[in-house]
Parts: sequence; structure tokens; C-alpha cells
Amino acid sequence: MLQIDLSRLRLSRETTVQAAIAPDAEIWSGSELRFSSAVEVSGTVTLAAGGEVVVRGTWKAPVEYDCGRCLEAVRMTFERPLDLVFVPDGGWEASDADVRTIGYHETTLDLEEAIREEVVLEIPRYFIPAETNGRCDRCGHAVERLGRVPERPEDQPDPRWSALKALQTD
Repeated sequence: MLQIDLSRLRLSRETTVQAAIAPDAEIWSGSELRFSSAVEVSGTVTLAAGGEVVVRGTWKAPVEYDCGRCLEAVRMTFERPLDLVFVPDGGWEASDADVRTIGYHETTLDLEEAIREEVVLEIPRYFIPAETNGRCDRCGHAVERLGRVPERPEDQPDPRWSALKALQTD
């Protein structure tokens, strides 16, 4: 778990965070993302004068996709800034989605859910590479070949309908 000890933070006013969240960690369940290795988080955690906890840093996520053109495996790495703000409960009146609340009597601050939200919302679900000179940028195959259905004589039915044909009753 990626937790910050708030009592220690109140004494030092600032601490660093370095963590790696495993690709098979429970927090990624239901996200439909496939990570090729751990998601890395690094940054600083600061306690502001009003009791707000501010987390600033970066996250880096190596994601594996199936190419939208050729279905071959494609690995990409996304790196984005991380800016999280936690305010004392009752200290924030506006409904700002970027500001999270923290209870006055909390002793630890769990960052996993906030980081999960940042990563899952930022990474695209699908990957379709660009096309250059009629070829897929990733695999090099001709794009026209990837989208073409094999030709068949007009008098023969499409073989993909054979499963429905078996269900037909006279």
C-alpha cells in the first residue's frame, strides 16, 4: 500500500514518495489495462499551513496493447505529472473533483485510490497506430491488407454464417 504517515508529515512538513505498484496489484482490477511492468510513482508530499496535504511528482506506466490494426503486441510508456490535493474534512466547500478530503483524526493517508484514478483516466483504452505510406507504423504491414476481407465467389454464402445455418429449422 502507498501510504503517508501524517503524524510524521506534521513534524517534518515535507517527505518524498517513491513507489512501484505491481502490474497485477488489486487496485488495477476492473481497469482493463495491461501493464508490462510496475507503475512507478515519485514525488514530494508537503503539508501546507492550512492543513492541506499536497502531492506533486510524476507517474510512469508501461502499458501493453494489442495493435488496433494487426493485433500484434505493442508496448508504450506513459509518463504524466501527478498533482493531488487533500484538504481537511469540512475545509472545502466547493465540489471540486481535483480536491480530495481527509479526516482530522486520520493518521495515514492512502494514495493508491487517487493514483489509480489518475492513471486509469489518463491512459487510452485502445491503440491504433498511425499510417505512413500505407503501412502500419508499428508492424510495417500494409494497411490495406489488414482491413481486407478475403474474396469469395458470389454464389457461395459467407462461411461466417454457417453457425447460424446450423440453427435453422425447416
